[in-house]
Amino acid sequence: MVRQVLRLAFEDGLIDKIPEAPKLKTVDKPRVTFTEKEYKKLMTVARACAERGDVVRGVQMTQKHVHLFAFVVHSFLRPTEKELFGLRHGDVEMKSKPTHLVMSVHGGKTGFRKAATLSFAVLLYKSMFMPLTTPNPDAYVFMPEYKNRATAVSTARRIFNHVLDQAGLKNDSNGNSRSPYSLRHFALQSRLRNSKGKVNIYWLAKNAGTSVEQLERFYLKNMELSDEQVENLQTLGDEV
Repeated sequence: MVRQVLRLAFEDGLIDKIPEAPKLKTVDKPRVTFTEKEYKKLMTVARACAERGDVVRGVQMTQKHVHLFAFVVHSFLRPTEKELFGLRHGDVEMKSKPTHLVMSVHGGKTGFRKAATLSFAVLLYKSMFMPLTTPNPDAYVFMPEYKNRATAVSTARRIFNHVLDQAGLKNDSNGNSRSPYSLRHFALQSRLRNSKGKVNIYWLAKNAGTSVEQLERFYLKNMELSDEQVENLQTLGDEV
């Protein structure tokens, strides 16, 4: 900001030259995520916790909590008060060709956006209300029993941490602590990896409410190599 002010002052003739200023190095914090194997283990343990009816701080875990975690992965939503926990049934439209949901995300980190889900999110969404019924459009999709959405967020986080502990996945291989946000990080990396390079990263970034720069800095950079990428590294030119 100071450099910009000095540049404008120089252009207006108020100073003779722009003083040299050191450039501060930006240190990116790693986006803590899961490998494919770890995510499968997480969901297996989460389902087992729900089947047992584990109680976390007075709240009994159910399959709806498991579906909530999976929905983050299939929708790319941030697990925050404004995005995932701010989603109401009236914000959701079911579409076909291909089967997916279109969500109106209000007050997200990058403002309002329309976002599409992957196809499996439709089944997860339908599990949130009784079959053959029309949900109240003003009702929250996830954990609607909590009028205070901050309470819903903290309750879901405690349940998620319980599952992490049960699965032995609280920290990644570098000792970084995982959080519900790790599901979103896994979702973006998984989509980039499983598309085998075919997904348009501009549209993926726009859909997820982020930028191509963020994808490149935090997701592509630290993403585990796929079999296709490793095979591509071994590729030889056409023999004559």
